[in-house]
Amino acid sequence: MSQPTASINTKLIDSLAQIILSLTDEERQLLAQKIQHSPLSEEEHQHKKEALQRDITLGVEQLKNGDYTEYNDSSLPNLFENIKRRAKQRLEQEPAQ
Repeated sequence: MSQPTASINTKLIDSLAQIILSLTDEERQLLAQKIQHSPLSEEEHQHKKEALQRDITLGVEQLKNGDYTEYNDSSLPNLFENIKRRAKQRLEQEPAQ
């Protein structure tokens, strides 16, 4: 009996890979540090998990209601730049470890 395979969003993975590849070496190092060393307590993890679950539920409702933006080849680069800019701002705002 085989187990069902998880659905993988390859477009999302490709998009994330493009964003990561566009980062500078310093930005990549910061990203790796953030991924490897989470300074959150168990309570903070639980709080963030609950917030993420609420965000996912909201996103599902927005999809059902047609409240989303579709991107194409000409608008996707702008989205990537916005994501990169916001991520860089967020990293700069976080206290150094």
